[in-house]
Amino acid sequence: MKNLAVFIFAFCWFALNAHGQNEKFQMAMGKAFAQMSAAKGPEDLKNTANTFSRIANAEAGEWLPQYYAALTHLWAGYRIMESNMAEAQALAKTALSEIQAGQKIAPSESELVALEAFAYQLQLLEDPMTKGAEMSGKIFATLGKAESLNPANPRVYYLRGNFTLNMPEFFGGGAAKASPDLQKAVAAYDAFKPASPFHPTWGAEEAGELAEKVK
Repeated sequence: MKNLAVFIFAFCWFALNAHGQNEKFQMAMGKAFAQMSAAKGPEDLKNTANTFSRIANAEAGEWLPQYYAALTHLWAGYRIMESNMAEAQALAKTALSEIQAGQKIAPSESELVALEAFAYQLQLLEDPMTKGAEMSGKIFATLGKAESLNPANPRVYYLRGNFTLNMPEFFGGGAAKASPDLQKAVAAYDAFKPASPFHPTWGAEEAGELAEKVK
């Protein structure tokens, strides 16, 4: 969440580097990115998600608005889960629907599959003792699929490393198990070049902090 502010620069990049999307779509995405950058809390994030959803409805062939609607819903869900787990779970469900809508447009997109795993992690947190065994396998399998689709996707390694770090050691988690993925994440973020100003870039700062923590 700390690097939300970087998204505002995408709007500037867009102005200098158009990538063939129509002008209306570019302008709408640029404004939505600025709104996401300025978000201060869960309500702002939910409002931003609604903005991306409206773009998705207007641009039926674009998967990125669905991606960011889901991402901002998930960020809101993670922020409120301690105070309102029921709403957090509803947001996770909504995000999964948006991810599935994006996958109908881009079925082989690694970013959407990785985000699916991020949603499953939020669902697991509703009841880790009951859901842990089943959902952990689902999360690792989903991240494995995302890696197979694009081994250069740094969010695969960040999400898997972060999840592993927070798992109990007797279930195969902990710092030692998480470290390889987190080190891979740092290297992958360093090498990563987004395909457009609107493609995902989030997670680099958090991955770096966690990688240092588990060295």
